[in-house]
Amino acid sequence: MELDHLFFIADQRADYPGRLRTMGLVESYRRDHPGQGTANVCYCFDNMYLEILWVTDEDAIQSPAISRTGLRERAQWKSTRNNPFGLAWREKPGEAAFDQPCWDFKPPYLPEGMTLAVSTDSDDPRQPFMFRSPNRAAPIVWPSELRGTLQHDAGLGAVSDILLFMPRDLPVSSGLRRLVESTILRLEVSDEETAAVTLTADRKDGGGNLKINLPVMA
Repeated sequence: MELDHLFFIADQRADYPGRLRTMGLVESYRRDHPGQGTANVCYCFDNMYLEILWVTDEDAIQSPAISRTGLRERAQWKSTRNNPFGLAWREKPGEAAFDQPCWDFKPPYLPEGMTLAVSTDSDDPRQPFMFRSPNRAAPIVWPSELRGTLQHDAGLGAVSDILLFMPRDLPVSSGLRRLVESTILRLEVSDEETAAVTLTADRKDGGGNLKINLPVMA
């Protein structure tokens, strides 16, 4: 198992793309999610990508096909203490699968016959939304027309560390513990009421790394 990507549900008014641009990051691509009620902007590093997600359609995100994800509740994290982060893992052919209970999520924008395996631990919106990505390889080997620009233009290579801060009063789910045991994800308890993440990307010239803190509270 490897981490495929991390998503963060942002308030559009906070202009996270603008914040990341001032740090030197380069947008790789943007996508809409028809029928799910969200859109995104993604930043591809060598080994994984960061996805900033926001709500575009309140009706769609509350529809029966989407409601179990809790995406709407997660988007309200500032007032609800819910978890605004998603963690997607990928499995290479022949490697051990995620040995935790999952349910099949079929958002309308996926091709026919494709589903996402979502950890049942994610039914608690205070836990991160954990799911298996359909990807089987890192962005550095994707065709350039699919992944867009890597963060090489920002002088960055791979993400070397993701530190997830979880509220002290919230038990660590078995699914989250599995990701910590198997990937670069680390976990630290916090006295804050809402989860937070520090993503560390390494500079290709061997200089100091770049730390991206989410959310940025302003």
